[in-house]
Amino acid sequence: MNGQRWTDYLYERHPPVQLRAWARELAYFRFCRAYGGHANDGDQLLAGLRIETQDDLVRTLSALGVPVTWLGPGDPRPVPGIAYTAAEFARFPVAMPLFPGIGQPGHVEIAGQRAHVWSHGDRLDVSVADTADPYSVTEAAVASAKAIEALLAPIADQVVDPPQDDRNCVCPRYYPDLWPDRQG
Repeated sequence: MNGQRWTDYLYERHPPVQLRAWARELAYFRFCRAYGGHANDGDQLLAGLRIETQDDLVRTLSALGVPVTWLGPGDPRPVPGIAYTAAEFARFPVAMPLFPGIGQPGHVEIAGQRAHVWSHGDRLDVSVADTADPYSVTEAAVASAKAIEALLAPIADQVVDPPQDDRNCVCPRYYPDLWPDRQG
């Protein structure tokens, strides 16, 4: 999807003036447009945090008020070749790729706001969407992201920008016209 089709899709739910306003309101979160189609993803506000060591991870989760879930060698794991119902499979903890002794946080509350936290190797992504419609970003989601940003400020040196390095991420690199006071 290129040219006008892409622009129509990008601004389908939020015109440039609204995305520009959000860009000025949010320091660390970026609006990321869903890939759509069979991806079953939704629009989100996304912040990425660089994590280099297990100590960084534990410190970062602590700064966000997210409990660390330690996984032991005796914890139940799915067995290859065994069929599980969705409910049964959901009970198995998911280990972080870089730190297999720690479980993925998933849906959590940060600063009293609903968020999703997930490790992707050397990055920890914090995403926010509307609580009533998790496929959408609304003013309520922006307010939630702003509340979480207060906890991100002390660890701002860990912020990865853009958190999603492609045109679906509305950030200074890809949309400098929405940040006229910054260099991309």
